[in-house]
Amino acid sequence: MTVDTAIWFDLDGTLLRFPEYGRVVARACGAVGVDAVGDFREVYDDAFFEHLDALDPEPYRRAAAAGLAAVGSDADPAAFVAALRDAEYDTMPAPPAVRETLAGLSGEEGVAVGVCTNGVSDWQRGKLRAAGLAEYVDATVVSDEAGAHKPDPAPFERAEAAIDATRRVMIGDGEDADVAGAREHGWEAVHVEGPADVPEAVDSVR
Repeated sequence: MTVDTAIWFDLDGTLLRFPEYGRVVARACGAVGVDAVGDFREVYDDAFFEHLDALDPEPYRRAAAAGLAAVGSDADPAAFVAALRDAEYDTMPAPPAVRETLAGLSGEEGVAVGVCTNGVSDWQRGKLRAAGLAEYVDATVVSDEAGAHKPDPAPFERAEAAIDATRRVMIGDGEDADVAGAREHGWEAVHVEGPADVPEAVDSVR
């Protein structure tokens, strides 16, 4: 079945307000008894993005292991990752206006709602569920499933396969990953600064 319009959203920084990440990491460090948060994060951040960019299936655990080793901690990397997940999910609730906007779209004839996000599949899908937005989304594409991160064409191609639509729109806060990537793939795109802009962005493409 083909819908008239598929409206795709980025997740972090678009549907959900990204938290001050230092506090998220500090909370997770506290949960596993790590005091040297600054030293840990210096190693963790570099390792995480290195493994994420390489499409490693476990960038959080590998980065945690590197960070814990750097500060001489024998804490379990898996315990840190679990604490980090809880902390991140707790600090990224869906703003009411975003929830209302997606709820309205999900009931609109001829419209399908998708989420196309860079990241790790189980982490991003879990975040969408934790925020209470998954019920309004017809399809979710995460970059590790596509084998490349936006703005690479692969996530957009996977999105097209997930929802057959006459018209495709991408709404996101990433000027390169979301907007430029979508337009280069022949989609319409709207840039937002954050979740507060989402209702107006949706109105602009209806």
